[in-house]
Amino acid sequence: MILGGVVVTLVFMGAVWAGENKAVIKNFKKKNPTVFVVAVMGASYFLVSLFGGVMVFIFGITFPILLIFIHASLRLRNLKNKMENNMEGVGLKKSPMGVILEALGQQEESINKIADFIASKVKE
Repeated sequence: MILGGVVVTLVFMGAVWAGENKAVIKNFKKKNPTVFVVAVMGASYFLVSLFGGVMVFIFGITFPILLIFIHASLRLRNLKNKMENNMEGVGLKKSPMGVILEALGQQEESINKIADFIASKVKE
């Protein structure tokens, strides 16, 4: 699994270096950014498969992150979850993540400050 992460990091760094120093690759990256990312991922997959352990990397790192993104996107969609989010905001109900964040000392006010700062930078 560590080998897979190292290979992906090295391929990504090589792609960034090539994109900055080679005019042909830089132009291709500007015209087709999605194809460029897919090519980097494909090259990473090819190199990792040469060393073995692709499934360990995919299911050990990428799959849990995918599940987190799916859960987060589905949690914000329907009316029931919006009501629960409002109840959590008022303090009537605590989610498991809220309990964990409170235990770690990450109160909602500090998280809101960070979110507001990021939102102001995005608008600029």
